[in-house]
Amino acid sequence: MSKGILYLIPNFLGTGTKDDVPVNQLNKIYQLKEFIVESEKAGRGFLKSIEHPLPQSDFIFHLLNEHSKDKEDLTPFFKNCMKGEGLGLMSDAGIPCVADPGNRAVTFAHRNGIRVIPFSGPSSIYMALMASGFNGQNFAFHGYLPIEQPLRIKKVKGMEQTAIVSGQTQIFMETPYRNERLLEVLLKTLKPKTKLCIASDIGNDEEKILSKEVLNWNLKELDIHKHPAIFLLNI
Repeated sequence: MSKGILYLIPNFLGTGTKDDVPVNQLNKIYQLKEFIVESEKAGRGFLKSIEHPLPQSDFIFHLLNEHSKDKEDLTPFFKNCMKGEGLGLMSDAGIPCVADPGNRAVTFAHRNGIRVIPFSGPSSIYMALMASGFNGQNFAFHGYLPIEQPLRIKKVKGMEQTAIVSGQTQIFMETPYRNERLLEVLLKTLKPKTKLCIASDIGNDEEKILSKEVLNWNLKELDIHKHPAIFLLNI
């Protein structure tokens, strides 16, 4: 018996409809009824927005998120896939496995001889890099910075030094309600001529992207409190 395929399905960054999904991808998603998701609410919302033909009661969801145990056995998630059924891995927003815990499911698939097919879609990280004007040939994504102030300052200084030495763009993010505190640290810690880009609400109507030297930034430049944002720095 041949095994099924694990499809990596991007979710909308804001609102979207089936017209925003390539037809070939849409047709594949329409054939799926089982999904690994960060949250069932976001998964159901996406499937409803693309007008999936199956009734919501027919869907099977498996939760894989930051609250999942690191050593949780994912075998039950893939039970039907091992028998030949297709399985979808869906992010809450953007592409799976980038700033997203879905890589554990992909690792399981590879270990068990299950084919993995990634679908194209929006990524706030890459869209921010595109729009920043910073080095797109050499960059690093650090995810969330340490919460503790001394460690956070040390990390910021380290990223800045890497950018100075190599020209590598440094990309990172923060929980939306802590964005303003992070910006305070950045403006106090970074050198005046270091370039800082903040891209908030990527893919939404309120999207704003600004790049400028630290000396020209101020704390009221953008309303980023409780708004999803990507931060980038370079020299």
